[in-house]
Amino acid sequence: MDYNNYNVEDFLTDESFINYCYDLNEADKAHWEDVILTQPLLKKKIADARELCLLLAIRVTKADKQKELEKLKAAIALEKLESVPIVKVRRLWIPRLAIAATILALVIAYGVYKFSAPVSGAMLYSRVNNSTYHMVAQTETSSRKIVVLPDGTVATLNGSSSLQMANDYGRSDRHVVLVGEAFFEVKKDKTRPFVVLTNKTATTALGTSFKVSSYVNAKTASVMLATGKVKVEATQPQSGIITQFLTPGQQVVLAKGANTFKKSGFDQNEIKNWLGIKMVFTNASFSQIADKINYTYGVRLVADGKAANKIMFTGRFDNKSLTEVLDAIGFVNNFSYVQKGDTVKIVF
Repeated sequence: MDYNNYNVEDFLTDESFINYCYDLNEADKAHWEDVILTQPLLKKKIADARELCLLLAIRVTKADKQKELEKLKAAIALEKLESVPIVKVRRLWIPRLAIAATILALVIAYGVYKFSAPVSGAMLYSRVNNSTYHMVAQTETSSRKIVVLPDGTVATLNGSSSLQMANDYGRSDRHVVLVGEAFFEVKKDKTRPFVVLTNKTATTALGTSFKVSSYVNAKTASVMLATGKVKVEATQPQSGIITQFLTPGQQVVLAKGANTFKKSGFDQNEIKNWLGIKMVFTNASFSQIADKINYTYGVRLVADGKAANKIMFTGRFDNKSLTEVLDAIGFVNNFSYVQKGDTVKIVF
């Protein structure tokens, strides 16, 4: 079949496509995989429709499905009991029953969508307060902490960061609030979306791994995707910033005051190095050193303009503390430093 004229809505109303999305039927799954293979131009459209299918239907529980199944069985049983001897009348009854069942299904589907459609990131962030969320982890400047959430999701927090968890985490959703920076390895669960809320972004995932950075005083916030797929929204109300979907190796950056996400690719070794606290410098200037230290430890390195121009460094650090790194670079460049909170000032 030619699906070139299909739009997203057509895919979402195709029962075989829904079965493919949720791995409910092997034949349907094989069919759509063959469509992707033989009609490569549809690959992106199918991927987008599948993602939307998962994001829209994730809250339809087994109980909901069972309830509607029982209604369908009852309708079929009723149709069997209504044995009409006149063939012409019976032929009229069957389409009427089908029409009624279709209307009922549409009404139910609308109701389920209306009450279970995903809430916007801005709305979710506006509901965050001390009575609905509680603190699960905090880190000191330049320190890290690994946190395992109740569902098995793992969060690696960078320095000067905090993570709060919704009091109802794991019931129908999995929502957390991040201040600072963290890498998340999300436990896969198609029925309960995992959402990371910050003062700038909301990142929604079903089962994936990604890094979110959103320090309070930072000029930018970012989301970097390692595996899977995520949806990234702005959390500032009425900002008009267009939602982005990321695939592995893509990132979005939102600058302070900007009205759009900046989307680009990145070297995935950056995330591996971040997790392993690895840094390599080759004749690095002060600005390059400052950028890597900020990326790795979440602190700002500042120096007088003239003094900063003198700083150069070549070397490699593996899983070293901020103090060890600064001591080594300072020894080579003959400087000391003073740290206050998340800011390190170079002193000559």
